Amino acid sequence: MRKKVKINGTKFGEITINGKPYDSDVTVYWDGKVDYRQKEHVIEATEFVSVLRADPEIVVIGTGDEGVVRVAPEVNRIAENKKVKIYAEKTSKAYEIFNAFAHQRKKVVGIFHVTC
Repeated sequence: MRKKVKINGTKFGEITINGKPYDSDVTVYWDGKVDYRQKEHVIEATEFVSVLRADPEIVVIGTGDEGVVRVAPEVNRIAENKKVKIYAEKTSKAYEIFNAFAHQRKKVVGIFHVTC
């Protein structure tokens, strides 16, 4: 049985995962693994392809408090070809979507921007 993962909440500059606060943008996997990511305002194909190595069913993108993060058009094409569903929402809503899929034991990855 794999480890449960839950995002407890987020505020400007921070996200709390399984009770541990992170003061950076992160990528969170359904098995509880957390990786730090560069504070970029675009999700590019190279980052997305790296995430796909984990073979997720779903990728949830938290676009920040104000929704400034964009998803590059080629990311959507790659996701469609790989049959991976993408949800891109402001981080405050995205983490709830991530939690719902994680609770259903889906293979979900979240890429979260924690500032603007």
